[in-house]
Amino acid sequence: MAGTLRPFVFWGQKNDSISLKIDLRDVTIDNVNLTEDRLETSFEGVGAQGHNKYSFELDFYLPVDTENSKVRTTDRAVEFSIKKKGAEVWPRLTEKQEKLPWLKIDFDKFAFEDDDDSEEDAEKMAAEEIMRKLEKDLKENSVKSIDMKATYLFTYNFLQFVGFLYIVTVLSYNFLKLGSVAKEKAFEMVGYQIMFCQTAAVLEVIHPLLGLVKTGALAPLLQVGGRNLILFLLVLQDVRLQIAPVVWYLLMTWSTVELIRYPFYMFSSIGMDVKMITWLRYTAWIPLYPLGILFEGTIVIMSIPLFEESGKFSLQLPNSANFAFYFPWFLHLYLLILGLGGIQMMKHMHSLRKKKFGSKDSQKKAA
Repeated sequence: MAGTLRPFVFWGQKNDSISLKIDLRDVTIDNVNLTEDRLETSFEGVGAQGHNKYSFELDFYLPVDTENSKVRTTDRAVEFSIKKKGAEVWPRLTEKQEKLPWLKIDFDKFAFEDDDDSEEDAEKMAAEEIMRKLEKDLKENSVKSIDMKATYLFTYNFLQFVGFLYIVTVLSYNFLKLGSVAKEKAFEMVGYQIMFCQTAAVLEVIHPLLGLVKTGALAPLLQVGGRNLILFLLVLQDVRLQIAPVVWYLLMTWSTVELIRYPFYMFSSIGMDVKMITWLRYTAWIPLYPLGILFEGTIVIMSIPLFEESGKFSLQLPNSANFAFYFPWFLHLYLLILGLGGIQMMKHMHSLRKKKFGSKDSQKKAA
């Protein structure tokens, strides 16, 4: 015989009592312990898992009257009739709001009966009560889901904002302290931080796929993918790129964009619209995006002779795969992709800005 299992338990209620039907055949009651607040049982019989030992425990929603409660066995079930201590409708059977897969509603016995009501009216009241309970549970679950989503998005955007604020602060402070020498040490000073933030930014491609945000996945894929290619496949691979002053300008440009973008999303996740941040979000990209594309393109051009020299990421024939790949050629192609992708990204931002603020013509007409 297998270990102890849970039987299917069907429950119903009247104004003054609870009914339980345990779905077991050829059953023997091993133990029944009924108190005001709890029912503990164990049986041996034939249920959904065949002939086995079955048991379950329930903590009642409200106290019950143990003296006037009864239990009986039939050929097909064990039936409890448990008196409530007060004549009142219970919104659920158990003390805690939990979903027990083995506990089912017995609709045949889920009715409210009193001396003045007909059976039809009682059944109607029971159905209405069940619907109200279901609606309440759905609303509560929906609110919890929205709260969890908003909390997660707010926290993610806040942490990213803090990360990029740290990068801008360190780069600016050292530039003021050391002058142009600080530009050659930009990656040394904040390399780990920018790599962490850009790795975390991959989540922005996943968020729309999971339905956490309403925007599409293409725009963040282009931005995050392009940045990570520059950062991890180029700058990280050669110290000569890391000490190039253009890296300082690129990290400052990226970070300045994010110091505007993340607070915008942070407040949007909780339904707030800070007008200055909103205006900056849809305006600051006009100078910053072209600068970012310029600096990224500069790094790609600088890296081509370095990868020609090192041969890193290139695959030459003969080899077992019978396939050749020359990474510098890919970088030449990527310059074209960078230009076209940058234009597409700026068109996308222009479209969002136009949608948010309207065109100049419409603003003049409105004036």
